[in-house]
Amino acid sequence: MRASADETTNPSRAGLGLLMLWLCDDIEQSANSRLASFGLSENKFDVLMFFSLAERGLVESQAITPSNIAEYFGVTRSTVTSLLDWLEKRDLLRRKLSTEDRRSFALELTDEGRKLVDEALPAFWQMCESLTSSLDEEECEVLQKLLAKLWTQLKSGAKTGRR
Repeated sequence: MRASADETTNPSRAGLGLLMLWLCDDIEQSANSRLASFGLSENKFDVLMFFSLAERGLVESQAITPSNIAEYFGVTRSTVTSLLDWLEKRDLLRRKLSTEDRRSFALELTDEGRKLVDEALPAFWQMCESLTSSLDEEECEVLQKLLAKLWTQLKSGAKTGRR
């Protein structure tokens, strides 16, 4: 690393950042593996879960638009459009004309989409729990605080994108 980084780069912090990037990749692979039996990837499940949480009032949302989703997940609008098209083709999500602005569409989960989220959630939460299975409670609390701090920094700073 020293040979490829400039003198202002802290090798220890850069190495930690690289480890976090690799960990993110492995976590996404684990989620994809767990969700494959439901015909979903982590990206697709994220979008479905976002709609489900919004319906339950657990995510702050006005009208859910492709732009809102792209901003929330830190991805491009074209990525969101592809995800929404895939979900709509499988009758998991529906677009309907907005009652507030006839030039735009409102997005909503279908009954089939709600059912799939409810079926996949237990496996998803088990996968999430398994990520910390080698940590004791105190380590989990410390890690949660540190990750929340890093996430806040990323969300408030430069938008680097999630995918």
